[in-house]
Amino acid sequence: MMQDPEVWAADKIELDKWKAASTVDLIHHIVGHYHREARVEMARLESQADEAVLMEGVNHPVLMEIRDEVDRLCIELRNHLAVEERMLFPALLDIAEGRAPSIPVETLEPMRLLEDEHEAAAGLLKRLRVLTEGFNPPENARAAQRKFFETLQTLANSLYRHVYLENQVLFQRLR
Repeated sequence: MMQDPEVWAADKIELDKWKAASTVDLIHHIVGHYHREARVEMARLESQADEAVLMEGVNHPVLMEIRDEVDRLCIELRNHLAVEERMLFPALLDIAEGRAPSIPVETLEPMRLLEDEHEAAAGLLKRLRVLTEGFNPPENARAAQRKFFETLQTLANSLYRHVYLENQVLFQRLR
């Protein structure tokens, strides 16, 4: 995923501190912070996308394409979060707490699939970054479009950190 290199360097230092945390604490952090934040930002983003298209779509037709990409991202992300929260994370918590997993061990194999979904989300974010010219609204953009792009940047930054914690910390630990 792409992010400003200086910002990412500072984020990575903070995120790497989670390598020392227990699996239980790490999963609770991912769900309690990043999954919750993703849901809040997606709801805000979808509403702002619709408003921006309604208010400014005539002057900025690319907003309709951006809205469609946002819809696709949110659908995929909601499904992804559900798989993690309903299948993978409960089984990992069972194992971490010394219990037999509540689901068959074979279902713990979706890590590769989840990593592929992370890559797909990265592709959608990259496309959104291109369509929005780096999440920068045009000079003549009204408030609705400015808020929309700001929320998109917020969600993208959160997803970069979220994916790093899962791919580079949690999933690496489990391999």
